[in-house]
Order: sequence, then C-alpha cells, then structure tokens
Amino acid sequence: MKYSCKEEIEIQPTKIKPGIIVGLIIFAALMHMTAIPVMAMDNAGNTDNPTVIVTDYKVTPSVLLPGDKGTLTITLKNTAQSASVRENSGITLDGAFATTKSTDINVYIERVRLEGNGIRVLTDSFDRLGSLGPGQSIPVTFVIQAPEKDGIYFPEVMIDVKDGRSTRYPVTVNVNTDISTQKKPSLTVNQSPLYRIAPGEDCNADITITNSGLTRASDISILVNSSTKSLVLTSPGRYYMDHLNPGEMTNISLHLITDKNTPLGIDPVTLSITYLNPDGSSEKQTEIIGIPMKGKADMAVKSFSTDPAIPSPGNVFKLIIRVENTGTDQATSVKANLNGQFEGTDTAFIGSIDKKSDAPAIFYIQSPRAGVIPANLTITYSDDFGNHTISEEATITTSTSSGIFIVGGIILVVILISGFGYWFLRVRQGKRNGE
Repeated sequence: MKYSCKEEIEIQPTKIKPGIIVGLIIFAALMHMTAIPVMAMDNAGNTDNPTVIVTDYKVTPSVLLPGDKGTLTITLKNTAQSASVRENSGITLDGAFATTKSTDINVYIERVRLEGNGIRVLTDSFDRLGSLGPGQSIPVTFVIQAPEKDGIYFPEVMIDVKDGRSTRYPVTVNVNTDISTQKKPSLTVNQSPLYRIAPGEDCNADITITNSGLTRASDISILVNSSTKSLVLTSPGRYYMDHLNPGEMTNISLHLITDKNTPLGIDPVTLSITYLNPDGSSEKQTEIIGIPMKGKADMAVKSFSTDPAIPSPGNVFKLIIRVENTGTDQATSVKANLNGQFEGTDTAFIGSIDKKSDAPAIFYIQSPRAGVIPANLTITYSDDFGNHTISEEATITTSTSSGIFIVGGIILVVILISGFGYWFLRVRQGKRNGE
C-alpha cells in the first residue's frame, strides 16, 4: 500500500506601506549629509601628523676654550610644507562633494631643552614655545659653557610637540681641538731681488712657488699678465704643474722687455694661480710681483760754437758747448772740463739737466797761436745708477792773420797803387810824347 502526500506552499508578496518608503529615503539623505572625517595631508598626500625637525645649528665661537662661554643656536622647522584640514559635507547626484573647507594645521611646540652631556647649559628649557605653521622655521638659542677639559662633546637637543612625535638631535661642540681645522695646501710666491732697470732695457724675473700648506696642491695653473703696455713678457705666459707636495717648490723665470716709455717706479706683473685641494675643490689666488724701473740719464754734446766765430790768437773769446740729456731721467751734478792748449777757464758747472733737455757749458779762453787747435771735453754727471763720465774730442780754428799782417798788407797795397800811378804818368805818357 502506497501513500502519497502533496503539500503546496504559496508565498504571497509582502506589501510595504508608502510611509515606510518615504522614511527610508529621508534616512539615506541624512546619512549622506554627515561630515566626512577630518584628514591632515601635506603636498604629497601623506596623512601623518606633522612634527618638527632640526635643520641647522651653529656654535659661537666655533671652537670654545676650556671654561669659555658661548651660544648654541638650533633651527626648528615644521615637517609639513602646507598641511591642512579638509572637511567635506554633502554630495551631489554625480558623487562630487558639495562643499570643501581647508584649514592649515600648526605644530604646537610644548618644550625644547638641551641635555649637556659634558657641556654646561646655562639656559633653562623653553616651555610652551608656541605654534609653528607649515613650512615655517624658528631659531632657539642656548647659552653654554665649555668644560675645563679639551675634547669634542655631543649635547642633545630634545623637542616635544603636542600630539606628535618627539625629536632628539645631537650636536657637536668643539673645545680647544684642531679637529675642525681642515688641512689645506697653501701656495706662496717669492721673487728674487731685482735691481734697478732702466726703460729700454731687458730684464729677467726669477719666481719661486712653494707649497707651505699641510696637504698636496694638484693641477696647478699659473697665468702671467703684465698690466703695463710698454712692459712686455717675451717668455711663456702660462705654466702648469701636476702637483706640489707640502714643502715642495718650483721655479719659473720670466723674461721681459721695456721701451723708453715704460713708467718709472714699481711696474706690476700679475700671477693668477689656480689649484685643487685634496677633496677636489678649486682654489684661486692672485699674486703681484714688481719690476723696479729707474730712469737713466744719457748725456751727449749737442753743439760747439765760439764768439766771435773765428777768434784771433791772443784775444779772449767765448766757447759755448751745449750738453743734451737724451736719457729717461734727470741728470744731476753735471760738470764740464776743457783740456787743450788754451788759457782761461777750464771748468763749467751746469747743475741738472732734465730728460729731453739741454744746457750750455760756457768757457772764456784765449788761444796762444793761430790755426786748428784740438780740445778734449770731459762731462761728468750723476743719476739713479751712479756717477758717469763721457769724453768728446773737438777742434777750434783761430785766424792765421794778426794786426801786423794787416798793416803790412795795407802798406803793400799803397806801394802797389803808387807804383802803378808812377808808371802810368811817367812811362806811358813819355812814350806817347816820343812818338
């Protein structure tokens, strides 16, 4: 016997009242109008809370002596460059925010103190220092005192901020040690003594370059340049050396030529030196050497003349000798001496003669005989180079006739005229009558 049972279940749709649907819609709208939580973001979109860091510090003086007082200045900076609060409320049908509000977030510094760690801190901690805006910096200065023992000390700066991370930052304080002094090369230039050089002369200047520093100088380049147009460098103007070790030296020789217009005094020649430190940094220095230019007189006899132009033997006449200075400086203590077969003054004092000028030496003399008589002229003078002497040979021509010869000539002329008259009157006329 088989039994079968069949049960049918019919599910009827639930009817929702219109009032309930309206209530759900209102509830959803209220939920969307609730403010989105606040976020702190920087330029990169990070949402971490900003804090402060130490960006720099300075100890004054940089090296303290034992027991000395100084200052330690630290610079605090907000880690956020443009932190802000963004508050959004409401959305539109397409999902965009209806309103947006941005407000900068400051960091509130509650406390800044310095842990000495061997350094005595004379300034109390800075409590409730205040707010620091995004990207802002503030300096904080502590007065410190060095201990009695030399060394390197590491006090710590401690910064506490509200609702953020605290910061510990060690700094370095040097107490009377040379660890902070960087060892560097140092090039010095020495010039061999140069004595007086006259314009128009050549000269050699010997230069010694020494590394008097503590480390090697590398890639050394030297450029030589004269700032005086009439002082010309004829040797190479650029020199190169691979390196100079401490205490090592090198020599270079400069050859220069001058002209008559080279200024007197110390004429400068510039040396521009560049080299590299061991760390690869470049150094440049300028050295000046001096070329001592001294003027030099140069004397010469410009002319001879006598007054009268042809003197007579036995009569006093004036001899005028013009002495010219063709050099580049004044001649002083100029004196002329005349040696020869003459009587009278033999020395003429001239004094000083400027460059490119002349002056007369005047002698009052007489000749014992007629004819061409030789004379020797000696000129002495002084300038910056010392005492000098020059000599010139000359001749003076005197008349070969005297008063006796003139009278005799007159008598002879009278006799000749008388004889011609007698011959004309007596002999010539007698011959005519005889005819």
